[in-house]
Amino acid sequence: MLSNHKTKIIATIGPASNSKSVLRRLVRAGVNVARINFAHGTFEEHAKVVERIREVSERLETFVSILGDLPGIKIRIGKLAKEPIELVKGQRVVLTTRDVEGTEEEIPVEFKDLPRIVEKGDVIYLNDGYIALKVEEVVGEDVICRVMSGGKVFSRKGLNVPKADLPLEAVTDEDIEILDFMIDTGFDAVGISFVGSAHDVIKVKRHLKRRNARLFVISKIERIDGLRNFEEILSASDGIMVARGDLGVEVPIERLPIIQKRLIRRANVEGKPAITATQMLESMTTDRMPTRAEVTDVANAILDGSDAMMLSEETAVGRYPVEAVRVMAKIAKTTESYREGLEEWVLVKRGTIKDAVALAIAEALKVVDVKFIVTPTRLGETPRLISRFKPKQWILAFSSDRATVGGLTFSYGVHPFLMDEGFGEEDMISMLKDLGLVKAGDKVMITESRPPEMGTNSMRILRLG
Repeated sequence: MLSNHKTKIIATIGPASNSKSVLRRLVRAGVNVARINFAHGTFEEHAKVVERIREVSERLETFVSILGDLPGIKIRIGKLAKEPIELVKGQRVVLTTRDVEGTEEEIPVEFKDLPRIVEKGDVIYLNDGYIALKVEEVVGEDVICRVMSGGKVFSRKGLNVPKADLPLEAVTDEDIEILDFMIDTGFDAVGISFVGSAHDVIKVKRHLKRRNARLFVISKIERIDGLRNFEEILSASDGIMVARGDLGVEVPIERLPIIQKRLIRRANVEGKPAITATQMLESMTTDRMPTRAEVTDVANAILDGSDAMMLSEETAVGRYPVEAVRVMAKIAKTTESYREGLEEWVLVKRGTIKDAVALAIAEALKVVDVKFIVTPTRLGETPRLISRFKPKQWILAFSSDRATVGGLTFSYGVHPFLMDEGFGEEDMISMLKDLGLVKAGDKVMITESRPPEMGTNSMRILRLG
């Protein structure tokens, strides 16, 4: 029932992993959240994948959340005649907004304003910055470039122009159509790409409210504007993702580790899940074993305070999707015993009653040993606030709200249970006994709401009979 690792694992589902057999193995290996990237595929294809994920999770009697990623304003190249193509240093290549099939000499770009926003001397990046092109000339619909550093290019890959001012909103009309599909298909969470301000988050939340829907809203930080306006974005969001691919192109790459630590820390303080993403175990896209540097990177992201880690190409198109999840789970299990939660002094400020209860639990755990922290919750706030302190015990969260359960799968050390309406303490303890998680004589720490309408306002330690 409970996994070996408390750090949540998000796996992107693609051609390498969308069959029932592979999905089953991924969940058994430790996947908590299945991510679907709407930059690729059709609604019909995605609906079938969602159905398979639900079927697999039900058969394995576990809750796997489904996260949908909105494509947003990312500039992408178009369809290539064959893929991948190989760009070689020193070669001439044309980026064009004309409707052509891509080759090594001419690559279509979907963003029609590209020739207008670049000029001679600008550097354009492909594939998260691994491929660099220098603009030599702009002629009509064509941007003529020279390859500075080459590599393989696939259809629909992103294109970055760091110095350009993009006259676009993060949430497009296409994103709203995708969001409607996600609501209708039963997704649990939505990732907003290229968030620049709280306005982008509010736009999504307002549409969800109009549709009377609740999805866990995650803001992807991958633009300079997103860094500049991070505090307001964090306040408006349910969680954040440090999307290091595009962010690593937007900022000097040597600054990226410190930016990662700072963003995760701020999310931890606010009790909102922080996800670290992009190129975590990228070599496992083609190799059975990761590099030592990748293992260290994953471990350090966990030590930074990440609630969840995300695999992208490793599980979507890689040759070893299940092995990548297993490796990440092993790294998490080994690293977690060395990680520390927020120091109590960080939260010595005027806060809520729930803040006080979470702080009291962190202090109590220093002097008394309990098997689990049990918390009934309506919206998920209490277990997330406790999670900030990274206790060694699992936080078992019980809720009758499916949207709350879906959101809690992103929080470190929180295992959510979906309950019937009107459940009480006896129902929670009975379920834990039936699952073999507790027995007579065990001690658990339990949060309470007295009276219920007050919200969580107390905690006590219970020895089970």
